[in-house]
Amino acid sequence: MERREFAKDIFFASLAVTVSPLLPAQTGDESISPCLKIVMNNDSPQFDFFSIDSLGKNKLVENVVLHDEQWIKSKHSVKKKSNRTSYYKNVGTLNDQAVWDITTSKKSFIITSQYQPGYQQAFLFNIEQHANHATLLGMMEGADNMINLPALLHLPDMGSLRITCNVEGAKVNCTSKRFIEHPYVRLEFPAASEKHKKIEYSFEVVSIYPAINGIANDERYDGFRKNFISIFQVNPFLKILSNNSSSDACAFTLYKYAEVAAHTPPLVKGLSALDLIRMTLDRYLNGQLGYGMLGYDYDKTWDIPETPTTCNSLDSYPSLLISACTYAMANNDKKWFGENYAKIKAWSAKMLATDKDNDGLLEFCLSGNSGSWKGDKTQRPANWWDTIGFGHKDAYSNALAYHALVLLEKANEQFGSAIEALFFKEKAKKLKDIYTTTFYNTETGVLAGWKSADGKLHDYYFTFVNGVAISYGLIEPGLANNIMDKLLLKMKTVGFTNFELGMPGNLIPVIRADYTDLLLEVGGGKREDNLDGFQIYENGGATACFTYFTIRALQSLGRKKDADTILLPLLKSMSEGNFQGRCQNGRSKDWKTWTGECWGYEGFLVDNYMFLLSVLEKNNAGQRS
Repeated sequence: MERREFAKDIFFASLAVTVSPLLPAQTGDESISPCLKIVMNNDSPQFDFFSIDSLGKNKLVENVVLHDEQWIKSKHSVKKKSNRTSYYKNVGTLNDQAVWDITTSKKSFIITSQYQPGYQQAFLFNIEQHANHATLLGMMEGADNMINLPALLHLPDMGSLRITCNVEGAKVNCTSKRFIEHPYVRLEFPAASEKHKKIEYSFEVVSIYPAINGIANDERYDGFRKNFISIFQVNPFLKILSNNSSSDACAFTLYKYAEVAAHTPPLVKGLSALDLIRMTLDRYLNGQLGYGMLGYDYDKTWDIPETPTTCNSLDSYPSLLISACTYAMANNDKKWFGENYAKIKAWSAKMLATDKDNDGLLEFCLSGNSGSWKGDKTQRPANWWDTIGFGHKDAYSNALAYHALVLLEKANEQFGSAIEALFFKEKAKKLKDIYTTTFYNTETGVLAGWKSADGKLHDYYFTFVNGVAISYGLIEPGLANNIMDKLLLKMKTVGFTNFELGMPGNLIPVIRADYTDLLLEVGGGKREDNLDGFQIYENGGATACFTYFTIRALQSLGRKKDADTILLPLLKSMSEGNFQGRCQNGRSKDWKTWTGECWGYEGFLVDNYMFLLSVLEKNNAGQRS
């Protein structure tokens, strides 16, 4: 997915596989408990070392702090005593009132600012993304980078911190940056003012996940408990949920966040994951673009045309529609649905308008014919899998469209009109009636990925296509079981058995003529059969992205043992932190070959975390819409 700056990101990543000189060794007084370790800076109100373990298992080795001398704006006198560190305005003087105090306890700490005229230096928390892809989850308004408190600071693989403040309406300045040597997420907590002479920022270490009986002491679920909300990352520049805090926002992934948000407990009092979905939807409804939408450009600085294809990706509007309906029904927000229904209906009209031949299926504007691609990143295919030549009738996007139509029917039954509900019900039926006959490949016994304009089926044993179609009810149970039998057998035949890596999206190589970007680092080999590019990135690379749908398909068919064969090793790998960070070759862990060699680029890709929903279905702790 979206890798416009792949080469630049890999260059800087290669610099960070050793310990950064900006991450100092542990020095000075420290606050330690099994879930919290802090070392304060000796000059300025900021951390030298910061680590949490929300499960209280004393996993506190990784320092997330980016310690940069340019951010020590002025030196302070510092007094450290027991669990308290105080910073004073005048160097060499300990008699005046502290401008900042940090008081720690076992699972929490408080940062206090006392007003002094002329003093405005913020408390800085500078987080190195190569150490942890942290995100500040909170509501954003207006054009600045301020995030409202209360908010939640989430550190994947570590846990979360609930942040509250004694001042109503308090905000935190949040910025992020990638494509530099040390990418970061930076939080600046404003100092007290004449209006608010004492400000207390309170931090509490927590784990946020749906309640499931019997997992509290089961180490297999440690990754689930720390990472259930890792799919949520707010990019403060775009002010919406994104691939990660310094990466692209993709309209076609929002539905995944919404499905997880529907099962997420409150993040902090007054803030839910569904609030973040609504915030993101509101921006899209008001014209904001994401990757996959015509005209999107992150910050107008990248050397790539703004419109790499001549239309929106085929999965963008289905994703937005699924998200809108999921949010409204999960939050029982009739008012929001009603106020925005005209725009939601307009999205549905744009989606349905892509059915050019009126057969019930959406068609992409590009043919998907073999050999029709330019072979570089300037031409994108129909969906999320943006280096594989999905075009014309795309099985994945149409499965999403079907789910969107079903949810539009349900949402209208709950909040809207019977006439609207019937309209979408008929559209869903029309799509379903033709889906299987269009995409089922009798030669392989599975669904093909797409049917190109020349009438050819393109079938590479796509695990995610078949999983999505079965999960969303497009395939009848008898055929669905046969399809899963074929896929599992093919997986065994080609030799993929290590589910700790996730799963490949396709089980055989996508030939060069069907691959849209022929750079080796994204799976484009030199051989016509593309065997030399196989297992790299989207060309059969293993990832946790989309594994949810294979697991869910098996669960929905009652095949719990088969589902657990994939899920349990994946949970183990998640608990070991194997989907964040980079390998010695500088490439990131979100994509790997079948032997575990890294070929990712993001450093952190939220799509990897959707599979944690499978734990709810495994334990009957959640019901899907």
